[in-house]
Amino acid sequence: MKTYWFAFNEKSEIVVEKKAEGGYRIPFAETVPFAIKSETITLPELNGCPAKAVSIDGELPSTLEFSGLRDSYAKLPFDEYYAAGKAAELINFHTNIRFCSHCGKEMEKKTDISRVCTGCGREIWAPVQPAIIVLVSRGKDEVLLARAKNFRRPYYGLIAGFVETGESIEETVRREVMEETGLKIKNIRYYKSQPWPYPNNLMLGFFAEYESGEIKVQEEELLDCRWFNRHAMPEIPGKLSMARMLLDEWLSWEK
Repeated sequence: MKTYWFAFNEKSEIVVEKKAEGGYRIPFAETVPFAIKSETITLPELNGCPAKAVSIDGELPSTLEFSGLRDSYAKLPFDEYYAAGKAAELINFHTNIRFCSHCGKEMEKKTDISRVCTGCGREIWAPVQPAIIVLVSRGKDEVLLARAKNFRRPYYGLIAGFVETGESIEETVRREVMEETGLKIKNIRYYKSQPWPYPNNLMLGFFAEYESGEIKVQEEELLDCRWFNRHAMPEIPGKLSMARMLLDEWLSWEK
């Protein structure tokens, strides 16, 4: 039966197939079209067909090529890109979790989403790291945008950060905004979530409103942070990101 093959090399690049009529897709074939160097991971069915994730070695046939996972967003049908994210997270998990943190013995695959220690029997599951991202508005027309040091392009995005131990999601939102900008916020409202396989995050999107304070940039994290008017926006993140989803939603409120 034809199967979707989500294959990754040691650089975490995914294999894509160039279609004769133009565009790309995930390799879809009855037999594996490349050399596999790992156990096969079974993914949820895609379009009613089996889907597998594998690590590969060696050269590819001329009809196939490697692509960065982020770059594949602009190449693949969305359902294939979305499934590729899950595949990447599981390949990363099974490739990198080699030894038990409890006793030091070697770990082996138990299920598609778990590994077990060959010594003490300790079982662990593929981790997910929750992180928040929040759009802070001031009045109807102003939005708080920041330029982080780790941004790949000179755009402005939203305040974001990881959930820490012993805090609620709402506490994380307040803490991150205060730490990075010195501002107090109010009326925190959940928007939606997004798996973010870079490498294994779950982004939780929020809206919030400015309450008080003056911007004090956390220089360890940010290059700049300021209020922007909706009619004079800088370059912002691409459609792939939760930041862009939040911004597009906020910008639509004027219409």
